[in-house]
Amino acid sequence: MFKKILSKLNVVLWVVLLIAGAILMGLRIQSKLEESAANAAALENREETAVPVDVEVLFLTDWEIWRSYYGQSKAGSSQTVTSYVREIVQEVNVQIGDRVKKGDVLLTLSSGDYRATAAADRANYEDAVRDYKRLSELQKSGGVSKSQVEQAYSRMKSEEAKLKASQSTLSRTQVKASINGIVASRMVEPGEVAANGVPLLTIINLDELEAEIMVSRKDIQNLNLKTPVQVVSDGQMSPCRIKRISPEAAPGSGLYPVVVCLDGLDVLPGTHVEARFMVEHKKDLIVIPSNLVQRRGDKAYVYVVEGDRAKLREIVQGEGQNGSLAVEKGLSAGDLLVVRGNNLLFDGALVSISEKTEASAASKKDGK
Repeated sequence: MFKKILSKLNVVLWVVLLIAGAILMGLRIQSKLEESAANAAALENREETAVPVDVEVLFLTDWEIWRSYYGQSKAGSSQTVTSYVREIVQEVNVQIGDRVKKGDVLLTLSSGDYRATAAADRANYEDAVRDYKRLSELQKSGGVSKSQVEQAYSRMKSEEAKLKASQSTLSRTQVKASINGIVASRMVEPGEVAANGVPLLTIINLDELEAEIMVSRKDIQNLNLKTPVQVVSDGQMSPCRIKRISPEAAPGSGLYPVVVCLDGLDVLPGTHVEARFMVEHKKDLIVIPSNLVQRRGDKAYVYVVEGDRAKLREIVQGEGQNGSLAVEKGLSAGDLLVVRGNNLLFDGALVSISEKTEASAASKKDGK
């Protein structure tokens, strides 16, 4: 009997506990709902806060597109020194790095045989001259015929030609510089044989350096001898000019050789250089900093201010370079572009323009 009564009391106790828990849970839910309602009411009653921004008035400007290509510097003029005759080298008068002037004797070849030939040809020529003069005097007195004098004259001229040829050959035993420059290579030593046409020395002119730049087909059509070009090497930059443009692409690469001068740059042959060509010049474009553009999928947007609200404006991008971007569509001259604070904005957000940028914007709009 006692056990039955105890069992019933346990059931009643659990029922009471469940009812009390349900009542407590209901009170908590009601409290949360009242709190949420109070917060919502507070948000509705709270005044909208403006986002501070800086703006810039857009205007039309010229847009220059520069493209960089690369190459190596080289001497604008050079001389590959060779021999016109096959002969033994007696002296080499220069070393690598020596500066030479046009006409300096670079090396001397063995000349004994050529001197002997030249001396014999001179003797024959002088003999022919004396014979011609003697017969000319005899003709005046009728001692010889006119044809004999003419034959003597022809012989004299023939011997003169032989003498000039032998003197020319003799002079070529002294190999001279044809340009001012510096000796870049030496491939011969005294006692070696200089063969006809085989390189002996190389001279380069460091005062007329140039670089051959390989340019793509896309840009070669926009280049001419008046195209502005800047050459950069080791932190140096100098305005230069185009010297030659090849109309034919290099085999294999499909790139077109363009030779530019290196005036004003302190470089040596073989130095890698960057050439920047102005490949396009457009007028009346809107240009903005590229870091202001927000990309969503394949579309691009920027924030502008209309009245006191920020508007997310879709744009069509053009060429970009050096942190700037040309805008083909979506913006117009006079628009107020948000340049600071755009990361806090959303479309339609209330904004406040700083007094400094507001005054600057008003001044630009008025054309002051």
